[in-house]
Amino acid sequence: MRISELAGRKMLISWLVRWSMCPEDRLGYDPTMRRVFAQSDLDVGGSNNDDPMDDVRYTLDCYDDESKKTVKYVTKRTIMPADTLLGRHTRCFVATRYAGSGSDSSAGEVAIKDLWLPATHPSFGYQRNEIKLLRKIRDTFKNDAPDHVYPKLIVGGHVRLDQKNRSVIDTTDAIFKAAGVKRIDPPSDSDADSAWNQQLLRAHRRTLMSPVGHSIKTVQNEAELIIVLAEAMRCYSSILSQCGILHRDISTNNILVVRDGKDTIPRGLLIDFDLAVEVNKHKRSACPESLGTMPYMSIANILNLDTPRMALDDWESLLYVVCWLATVGISSDHRVADAELENKQIKHWRIGTTKMIADAKRNHMDSAKSFRFIIVKKFCEQYELLPRFAIALHNALFGNEKCPGAYLDDDDDGNKSTDGPNDPLIKRCAYVDEIVANLEGVLEKFKRKAQAVFKL
Repeated sequence: MRISELAGRKMLISWLVRWSMCPEDRLGYDPTMRRVFAQSDLDVGGSNNDDPMDDVRYTLDCYDDESKKTVKYVTKRTIMPADTLLGRHTRCFVATRYAGSGSDSSAGEVAIKDLWLPATHPSFGYQRNEIKLLRKIRDTFKNDAPDHVYPKLIVGGHVRLDQKNRSVIDTTDAIFKAAGVKRIDPPSDSDADSAWNQQLLRAHRRTLMSPVGHSIKTVQNEAELIIVLAEAMRCYSSILSQCGILHRDISTNNILVVRDGKDTIPRGLLIDFDLAVEVNKHKRSACPESLGTMPYMSIANILNLDTPRMALDDWESLLYVVCWLATVGISSDHRVADAELENKQIKHWRIGTTKMIADAKRNHMDSAKSFRFIIVKKFCEQYELLPRFAIALHNALFGNEKCPGAYLDDDDDGNKSTDGPNDPLIKRCAYVDEIVANLEGVLEKFKRKAQAVFKL
């Protein structure tokens, strides 16, 4: 192992994180998660992954905050390992219900999401609570289920530990307390010196959902991609209109492919409501806050413009998802090398300062001509539907005659302007319903085209 190389550093970090799964009273001990060594006793199936760590199995105690009950599950495979020292330490598994000495396959597969989210006192009061939002979606659709797939919450709650005959929520405070040290909130000044025990308050949560999906990179062709994106955005629109929940993080990681069978038309599932919020049912907007995933964040989101975050920001993110996948390739067979990507302007959507990224997107989105010449022209040559799909989405989003483009008109010196209430990205807030209706029309039109290709 050479830590001077990227692969070596990744291996070192992976080892450090895996060492956290240690015996009791050592670093990171979690009594609610137990590694299974006698795998022959568990009928959980094999792994198709070449990573030997994907063959590791666990049993997990899953506590539900609402019912106050704990249910045990056994993992079948790892979707996402927490092999990083940064972030929310999110781990995801496919699992089945644990039945005494093995798995209960009759109950079906579920996806388990285990993570450490920023928290407040008390932990239940954190304003972005995915479990609370998923519970609202479940209850809303319980008696009036839509004809598209959506994330169905099965169990959701904080991980609870028994300490001195008392049940406590697993938080960073609890960890420091067990170590006899007081946790201190980090300084607000990023340049200020901080001690090792100055850490964010985080709470350990575990969520079980169905159905189980697969990465969007598993689509076989552009027709499947369009169908999956269209279905995911149908899910998005239903949750926004019926549940009053704005997702705010449309990205390639948060749209999954769901297949009922080998030769069936795939469906799209929208997941990860960690950044979602409940919004006003009339205005359909949320207070400005810069959140999301590069390179898919909307321009207003990146710059944190003084305008409400709303559905148009998520639809803009969808456009960037389409452009990104059409440029880098929608599957491993089409994947563009990083060296080749360096020669394309879309690389500026993920590198540089927030202002540099936003300026690049404004330039690329400002007109149909610039969008086609700078972005669409660089799509992978084998795609036929995706260029037309992207152009239609762009025209619906940035081509509205009441708020066209991404800049104000040029001034007397030929300079483009973004200042003032007439900025198209601010002005378009008055035409949300009209623009979204056009976008939904584009999606339905191209979904039909894609389904026709799929049936050939």
